[in-house]
Amino acid sequence: MSTGSTLLLTFDGLRRDRVSPELMPNLYRFMAEGSDFRNSRSIFPSETRVAVTSTVTGSPPGAHGVVANQFIHAVRPDGLFRTSEWEDLELAAAAGQLLDRQTMGERMAAAGKTMAVVSTATKGASRMMNSSAHALGQPVFTVHGTPVSTPAVHDAVIAQLGEIPAAGAPNSARIAYATVALMDVIYPRYTPDFCIFWMNEPDTSSHKFGVLGAETEAAMRVADDNFGHILAWWRAGNGPDNIITMSDHGQITGHAQLATLDIIPAEFGRASIGSFSGIYLDDVSDARKAEVVEWLVQQDFCGLVFASDEQGNAIPGALPWSAVRNNHPRGADVGFTLRATNSAESYSPQTDACLFAAWISQGGGMHGGLNRGELSTVLAAQGPAYRRAYQSDVPCWLPDVIPTVLTTMGLSTDGTEGRPLVEALVGDDPRFGVAPEVATRVLSAKLHGYEQHLRQWLIEGRTIIDCGWSAGRGAWVQ
Repeated sequence: MSTGSTLLLTFDGLRRDRVSPELMPNLYRFMAEGSDFRNSRSIFPSETRVAVTSTVTGSPPGAHGVVANQFIHAVRPDGLFRTSEWEDLELAAAAGQLLDRQTMGERMAAAGKTMAVVSTATKGASRMMNSSAHALGQPVFTVHGTPVSTPAVHDAVIAQLGEIPAAGAPNSARIAYATVALMDVIYPRYTPDFCIFWMNEPDTSSHKFGVLGAETEAAMRVADDNFGHILAWWRAGNGPDNIITMSDHGQITGHAQLATLDIIPAEFGRASIGSFSGIYLDDVSDARKAEVVEWLVQQDFCGLVFASDEQGNAIPGALPWSAVRNNHPRGADVGFTLRATNSAESYSPQTDACLFAAWISQGGGMHGGLNRGELSTVLAAQGPAYRRAYQSDVPCWLPDVIPTVLTTMGLSTDGTEGRPLVEALVGDDPRFGVAPEVATRVLSAKLHGYEQHLRQWLIEGRTIIDCGWSAGRGAWVQ
């Protein structure tokens, strides 16, 4: 390991406002004692594989090209491209159409440094944490075995710890197993300069039991207990110099399910329906986009709508794709969220709710949209690179994580679109310890009494989404 070595530890699906001394004492104390970024946000859509990719590339979806958890992609002409599936990711990688930005693994290899991944997340999410790991010879251990895991790493973990436990909700046994693998196998064998450790809780339990479910709270305690074991190991002088904790998104309550996924007229084209939905038009003219937007804003399932004309400007009644930093050529022609509660002024686990498309039960947790409960995340750091007992109100988001790590390692951030969070760093660099100025603005679109709004922060010419909501005829009705 080198100076600036970092462990990035993720609590999947953890809302910031759910972190408490009762539920997660280790994380709560870690945040208070280190650098805590109180206005941290996810990306849009606030879906896991999009979030993973935005984190490891230091760029939003409009730059890296993973525009949703599932979407229409040229490598799957007859079906949906599913980022959860190893086979689909392999197809895109073979065609050179998986990512358009350099990953952290590639940056580490180019700098002569090492990277490792330990993950209990899905096969697709684990792959996207270091999509070129196998080609680069960088170790990966996941609970899914090979081909997601590096064969030699998989064998070494099994030989030392025994067979991987079965999945569960809460996923207690697998998280505990992966924690031991991280401390007892990965670090002693590989001493990575950068390592990702991903716990898939409380996301898994939130989806099944709801954001406030007793089982979800048990999953939070399990994740926090294992984090406590890692902290004790680290404070005893093991592992990296620095630890960063984060979550990739939050969750809100799935209030009611759509009666059918067949909600888009076939004459428009193909559609991928979910918390975030995309329509890929047969006729991509601006006039046709305007027709589709006008139809969408009259539907009672519709939340915020995104569509851009040939010049990148908003189609009337919609917000432009650039407003959510998701203006990639692989993206949908028209996109929309399912309707959710208005979190512009206040939000909480008790009040945030949305419509949902499928696969969870009513009352289960959901994410993908622009409610602040989905976007508000955990981000905190400790170690010699970071200020102690420092609370930053400067907004930040997932693409800022890797530029910050690169800066602590003394490496270039060229090619990223995030911002190093220099206000929290210590050292001789004159940028360190200085907070940038922040401005706020609201973008709006209105059509036929339907309103939608998007609040953005502006920091050094970069935009970060605070939240989005619909109003007027588009207001949430319980």
